[in-house]
Amino acid sequence: MDECTAGAEGDPSADRDGLPDPVAARLFILLVRRSRGVTDLVEALLGRPVRFRRLSQDEIPRIRPPGLLQLRTTGPVLHRHVLLSDTLRPHLPVAAAWALIVPWHLPEDVRAALLHGDEPLDRLLTGHGLEWTAEPVETEIRTVAEASSPFPWAPPATALVEQTRRLLDQHGTPIAVTIDEVPFLEPRTDPELPLLPAWWESGRG
Repeated sequence: MDECTAGAEGDPSADRDGLPDPVAARLFILLVRRSRGVTDLVEALLGRPVRFRRLSQDEIPRIRPPGLLQLRTTGPVLHRHVLLSDTLRPHLPVAAAWALIVPWHLPEDVRAALLHGDEPLDRLLTGHGLEWTAEPVETEIRTVAEASSPFPWAPPATALVEQTRRLLDQHGTPIAVTIDEVPFLEPRTDPELPLLPAWWESGRG
């Protein structure tokens, strides 16, 4: 795990290569694991809202029995991929959110919002007033170099937490399984300071 830890330029806990000490990385991993969803987490770390862009969405009409046991369904399910980016220019990505959703386990207005909107599932559920919980399923530690989307502000060796959760409604009915990719992100002391490409930071230093 220590080999995968990484951080931001200027972090006092970082070593000479800009990578944080193992304690900082482990605390970040724990923070991601204990969070309910990715959107509130990255907004809290940045100190400002993030913007959303839906990269893909498709329906899987049927899954061969016994189906998806964690979601208690054989289909249809909705496969969704959303990118979360900084609201400040140059609008660099800060996280990626994947979801496998059971649409018919959701109210009609939420299903419509899923089909036509760009919001990540956690923000969409909260925005529609649904009561829901998230169960951590699996936590994997990778690097930014292995991510599904580029994160130009982070060096390739930066730790990336891949957190899988199962989302349930207030009655315990499974809504979705989500996978969030979150690179190590040091809390911003200045919310007006944008994320910049790593080459810019290193060149400036």
